[in-house]
Amino acid sequence: MRVFLASLLLGLCAFVFAPAAFADAPIVDCDETSGPPCFVSITKNGVTPLEQNNVLDTGVEVITGLTFVGSGTRYWQFSIQDQHGHYDLNPLDTYEIVLDVGTANPAETFTRGKTVAVERDLSVPNHHTVTFTMNPVRVAYSFNGCHGNGTCDMRPDVLAPGYLEGWVDNLGFVTDPADAAAMQGWDLTASTDWVSSPPTLNFDTHTFFIDVANSHCEEPTGPACTPYVGSVEMTFPFAMLSHLYEVDDPASLGPTAFTFGGTGGGTVTTTVNDAGHTVHVEITDLAFSTRHLKIVGNMRPGRVKNLHAVRVSGTTGKLKFDPAPSHGSRVRGYKATCKSGSGLVATGSADASPLKVTGLSPGVKYDCKIWAKSRFGDGLRRGITMPR
Repeated sequence: MRVFLASLLLGLCAFVFAPAAFADAPIVDCDETSGPPCFVSITKNGVTPLEQNNVLDTGVEVITGLTFVGSGTRYWQFSIQDQHGHYDLNPLDTYEIVLDVGTANPAETFTRGKTVAVERDLSVPNHHTVTFTMNPVRVAYSFNGCHGNGTCDMRPDVLAPGYLEGWVDNLGFVTDPADAAAMQGWDLTASTDWVSSPPTLNFDTHTFFIDVANSHCEEPTGPACTPYVGSVEMTFPFAMLSHLYEVDDPASLGPTAFTFGGTGGGTVTTTVNDAGHTVHVEITDLAFSTRHLKIVGNMRPGRVKNLHAVRVSGTTGKLKFDPAPSHGSRVRGYKATCKSGSGLVATGSADASPLKVTGLSPGVKYDCKIWAKSRFGDGLRRGITMPR
């Protein structure tokens, strides 16, 4: 299995991670003689301490950890298998892995697991830690990944009932310090053979894209083909949404801010954590007849409220209203268009209520539409009649 990592937005340099391109070194347990990077602790179900053990058939889990270094980027990877070296862990077991990365910044994480929680602690200068709490997840995967381009075979090589692995990196491939600061705390979880990170934004359609891929069938062999169903979870820091995606009021996002725009099914749940300044997006029930996952974000403002129209002179009118609610993208003013039955048009704009409409024809009634403006596009329109 592998993870494809690419930065393709807002000038971030394109970056593809292939493990063979980097030098690697094992991660050991922390003790008096071994400094970072090292495992501070690994526990199962909160009570059973585990030590790194690469010897098969010892009756305990096999824990591996590697550091990859290249081009200013450092990656740390770990995985846990059963005593036979298989990804047959019990999905009901909860593992906690605490990794010490020294002076590095554990900015970005990727995991294959479920009920994943990630916590970072940068309070000790030379011992920055990242804690993963997670359960194993069911995964169908191929030994050679998805042919290096996200195109998977119809059938996997393995259906693993309990897969668990994690990655963390320092965002060293991001050349702009402001971009890197905004992405601090970006976490991605998937139960798929292939996934891209971070999402790419189409600014014209305000659509997020990530690539996910998997074999269509669960069964490695045989006549049966049960469609594989997976999931993806993303934790966006507020700063990342604001800086990279123009969602400049993320605290105002609602549960239906994101919808699934692909084929083959998918359910999206959005949870906003004001205290933690994060937005969590979970996509479940993913089938894999196609690999391109489209997340449609509706961040445009809502309609203005309590709208009233007043004719102040033959050629001028005013629209009075309560503000339109922000749904992720901050309201940046209002615009109105008024049309008569004979095709006469008058317009106006304002930062707030009231909005003045000029160029009206005396004695003519107009139908007016008013809407809020935002970086993510125009908000929903509300109509009213401008009297003669």
